[in-house]
Amino acid sequence: MAHTQSIQLLLNDESTDHRTEIGALLKNARHLECMVAFAKVSGWQEMKAPLKKALSKGMTARLAVGLDFYHTDPALLHDLFRLSSNHNLKLYLSNSQSTFHPKIYAFEASDGCKVVVGSANFTLGGLLQNYEASVLIDDESGAMMKKITEHFDDLIENEEIVPATKPLIDGYAKDHAINAAWARFARRRAARAVDSGEASLDVLADFLRMMQEGDASSPFNAQMKVRRGNLAVAPTQLRSIAAWKGKTAHGFLTEYERLIGSFHSGGLNRAKTRIADKRKDFVRAVASIIDHADLSPRDAFATLHAAFANIEGAGINLLTEILHTLDNTRFAVMNQNAVAGLRLAGYDEFPLHPSKGNVSPDKYQLYCDHADAVCKALGLRDFTELDALFNYVYWHEDRPDDDGGDDED
Repeated sequence: MAHTQSIQLLLNDESTDHRTEIGALLKNARHLECMVAFAKVSGWQEMKAPLKKALSKGMTARLAVGLDFYHTDPALLHDLFRLSSNHNLKLYLSNSQSTFHPKIYAFEASDGCKVVVGSANFTLGGLLQNYEASVLIDDESGAMMKKITEHFDDLIENEEIVPATKPLIDGYAKDHAINAAWARFARRRAARAVDSGEASLDVLADFLRMMQEGDASSPFNAQMKVRRGNLAVAPTQLRSIAAWKGKTAHGFLTEYERLIGSFHSGGLNRAKTRIADKRKDFVRAVASIIDHADLSPRDAFATLHAAFANIEGAGINLLTEILHTLDNTRFAVMNQNAVAGLRLAGYDEFPLHPSKGNVSPDKYQLYCDHADAVCKALGLRDFTELDALFNYVYWHEDRPDDDGGDDED
């Protein structure tokens, strides 16, 4: 007879919550497999009694806790570690370059297995107070429990999680305290900046200092070495495009890929086939601006913007990278990263996703004027250094694993 799995939606609401359901499942459990991204003392206070009681009755357990972003409380880890010395509980801590982010509570009992998988961490919010959503699966055959156990085993074998030790927890506690102090300081500064409503270069200045820390191998110097090397060859590549008289898309793509390989904006490669389809228009567009680096940002932008009008995939990112190649002291790169950076300095009148439809020549002139003011205030030489700083700030925030998105039309 085939075994089936019944699935129920589990929320934190008036009828039930994760704390109640997980506590009930602990009563008859023989074994627990638990993996959570974050665990706090607040959650431990809710689950300490039922977990201790289950362990005292002979339940075995493996618990893996994530340490990413310092959200897990060291005091809780110390409590769980002490508990593991007196009961059949094995505690593991995340040890991966990737974020450890599961929320799995899997129970094996004499009458079958049940699994809670969803959004609830081992915290008061996750178990009781937050708007959370999970599924409670009646795993009668134990097939899902088996897969979870195998996954846990794989994490251990690959050292993505490692056994907790007192030195490991003590080291994390020290780092956690430092992070907490800096986080409090940053929150106070951020609150003052938000409340004042005034433009401030403090955040950018702090990131620049961090970027310049160290000797010649600092992130800033490393970036400048690469960027200035690329900037030295990009004008030649641009002139090669302007003079291109080939016939095939393949030949054009070879030249075009060399050009965008010298740029530092993500997503440009995605539109290359669309631009190759309009290669004659693109060549004419580059030729229209190549000898006019003396134009104002407004007029240079207007010239290339008009030439790009019917070239799908040739957006503001590519347009301003070309202008920046012509003169990196007057033409600033404009993309999502850079606009986000200017917003930190209080200039929020530019669209976060610049496109040919929402950026005018006048707006680009204003953008370059503001970028120039930031450059001078921070002591940067040119827009190449400013763009490197903006990218550094952007990628030091928690963001999805992408490269900044496409160049929007």
